[in-house]
Amino acid sequence: TKKLKVKANIMFRVNPGIEAHTHEFIRTGAIDSKFGISKADLDKAVELALTCGKLSLIGLHSHIGSQIFDVKPFCAEVEVLFKMMSRIKKRFGIELGELNIGGGIGIAYTEKDKNPSIEKYASEIVKVLKKFSKRYDVNLPKLVIEPGRSLVGRAGVTLYTVGTVKKIPGIRTYAVIDGGMSDNPRYILYQARYSAFLANNMKAKKNQMITIAGRACESGDIIIKDIKFPSLKRGDIIAVASTGAYNYSMASNYNRISRPAVALVKKGKSRVIVRRETKEDIARNDL
Repeated sequence: TKKLKVKANIMFRVNPGIEAHTHEFIRTGAIDSKFGISKADLDKAVELALTCGKLSLIGLHSHIGSQIFDVKPFCAEVEVLFKMMSRIKKRFGIELGELNIGGGIGIAYTEKDKNPSIEKYASEIVKVLKKFSKRYDVNLPKLVIEPGRSLVGRAGVTLYTVGTVKKIPGIRTYAVIDGGMSDNPRYILYQARYSAFLANNMKAKKNQMITIAGRACESGDIIIKDIKFPSLKRGDIIAVASTGAYNYSMASNYNRISRPAVALVKKGKSRVIVRRETKEDIARNDL
């Protein structure tokens, strides 16, 4: 900023100490978290920004976690942020004009998931925004949210081909597929659950319990553990639903496995929007 002779607008990401009931690996707003400035350190951060001379503090940002099905934690987050804004206003004379409450609203990955509608979420947030603006004597700020997954999560479906079916009598039946944790690491990271279907025979009766296992050399390489499914054979196509978010973006070349292609499908027509990786792609940086 000094070199360019400009004043940069900044926001501080703060940790509100909100406990959202999700897996600990995707919980980001609790006190014991690597994310965000603590409430105790916020005054120091504001002082630093003000004395710098080249920074303009315009607002606060927070994100309390992912796959949250209850609107209440978001409302509690808004109140904590308004308390912080009120404190900054009283101590430093600054009226912050922007409030980013992050994302985290969940989607239904399985039939058991009961996620709030976008309308309910928006309605509750706006309601408490107005209430706490008056209560803490802070002007209504510009509200920013990050709805990511809730917009695109259910738009994606991943197709796998069954390579083999392994039956262990009295224990488990594995359907081993041509993908796995290299294209979707969410199960091995935090035991994410999905719905899946036999794409080449959607009307087939679900008559067995199976575990869909990936191809990588890891016992934890699972896509879905224990799901009711039709009988399977080599070459069947398994469709895993709701993979439009946090799948391809988290994919890797684990075990030197190439990443799959991505196709856009609309009204019976399709086109490839990300090409399939080749062995040459995997080796191109090797010296």
